[in-house]
Amino acid sequence: MNDIEDIYREIAIKITKEKNRTLPRVLKKIANLEQARIMRELPGTAEEIAQKLAVDEDAVRKSLQILYERGLVTPGRSRWHLVNNLVLVKDLVGSANPKYDDDELFDLLREMSLEDSDNLPERIKAGEEIPPVIQGMRVVPKWRTIKDIPGILPIEDVREILKNPPIVVHNCPCRVVYRARPCKGTVPIDICLATGNTGRRFLERKAGRELTYDEAIALLDKLDQFPLVSTTGNSNIMPTILCTCCADCCGLFVKAARTKPVLGQVPYAKSRFVVQDDPEQCIGCGTCADNRCPVGAITMKYFPEFGGERSYTDVDECIGCGLCVLTCPSEARKMKLVRPPEHIPSPASIFDSLSSR
Repeated sequence: MNDIEDIYREIAIKITKEKNRTLPRVLKKIANLEQARIMRELPGTAEEIAQKLAVDEDAVRKSLQILYERGLVTPGRSRWHLVNNLVLVKDLVGSANPKYDDDELFDLLREMSLEDSDNLPERIKAGEEIPPVIQGMRVVPKWRTIKDIPGILPIEDVREILKNPPIVVHNCPCRVVYRARPCKGTVPIDICLATGNTGRRFLERKAGRELTYDEAIALLDKLDQFPLVSTTGNSNIMPTILCTCCADCCGLFVKAARTKPVLGQVPYAKSRFVVQDDPEQCIGCGTCADNRCPVGAITMKYFPEFGGERSYTDVDECIGCGLCVLTCPSEARKMKLVRPPEHIPSPASIFDSLSSR
C-alpha cells in the first residue's frame, strides 16, 4: 500500500466508511491522478469541478463519462456523484463494457469484496469486533413455482419486475471477477438483468443490451436448467435489478459460506416462501437433493411407511428459491407462502440509489 497515493485513500473514505485495504488499489487501477482529482471533488457538476481545479470543462466532462462507463461515478439530476459503497463498486466496475476488461483489476475487485469476511475465526479470536452482516439482497422465487399462489407481491414476481422498460441484460459481475469460478464454461456470463432507470444507465455505459419482455422471460426460463438462484435488492419498492446467482461463484453465497459457520449470518434474505414436501408423491429419485438445492437444505430420509427413501426439506434452511420444485418429476414439491409482507423491509436497499438520483 506504500505505493498508493493519498488521494486514492481519500476517495476510498468518501465511498465507504468501511475499512477496506483493497479499495484504494482498485481506484488507482482504474483512475489516473487527473481523474482522481476530479473524483475527489464530487458531488458536483463538470462546470463546478473545472472551476475548482482550474482545468478545461470539456476535459472534465470526458473524464466523468469514462469514470461513469467504468462504474465509479453516476450522474444525478443535477450533479455527478461517487458510487457510495463497496458492493456497487464491485458490481458496476465488474459489469462494465468488456473493452475495459483487466484481469488484475478483476482479482482486486474479488479481494476487495471478500475482505470483510476473510479470516473471521482468527479476527474474532484476536478480539476484533465484527459488524453484523447486512442482508442487502433477497431471494426471488422462480415465477412458475409461485404463479398460482394467492398473496404474491409484485416485488417478488419477476413477471411484474420486468414490466419496467428498458430491460437490459448485462454481464454478471460476480462471474467476471471470479475468474476461476467452477461454473466457467457451463453457465453463461451475460445473465443479469436491469430495468427502468438502472437499465438505462447500463445502456448509457455501453455495458448491456436491451431485451424485449418476452426475450427476458425466455432467458430466465432457459436458465432454469441450471441451479441458479434469482435475487434482487432487499427492499419493498419495485426493484430494478435481477441477479442470477450460482452457489459456488456468486458473492452472496461465497460470503455466506464464510459468515454463516462463524457468525450464523448470511448476506441475503430468504424469500417469503418455503418448500413443502409430499413424501407420498415422492419417488425417491434424489434430483432435488443432488443437483438443485443451493444451500443443502434437502436430504434423502428413510420413511418406513413408504418403505424407502424420500426427499426431506429442512424448512429452517430452505431459502425459498423454487429450484427444486421446477425439476421434481413427480410434482412432490410445492412452494408455500409462510412469511408476511413485512418480511421485506421498507428501507431502500443500496441498489435503489442507482435509479433514484
